[in-house]
Amino acid sequence: VPPENALNIIYAFCKNLLKVRRGGLCFKEKYYKCVRAAEHSIYLQNVYEGLIVVKTKTFILVATYKMGMYPSVCAEAVEKL
Repeated sequence: VPPENALNIIYAFCKNLLKVRRGGLCFKEKYYKCVRAAEHSIYLQNVYEGLIVVKTKTFILVATYKMGMYPSVCAEAVEKL
């Protein structure tokens, strides 16, 4: 993940969760609307794909899924990691 994308995600969790809930997030030069945001996970999507970000004690995991895939399957897989 390029540094600017990583910083956007880290900042979203640390300082800006409310702003992400209201305004979404840019990742890899694409805008994603927030579907759900909590202390340890953010679920975002746009017309073509979705983005799931999960914060663990050590890492921040980022997963994407394409249109036609089930978001719930992607979320379940990421949360089990």
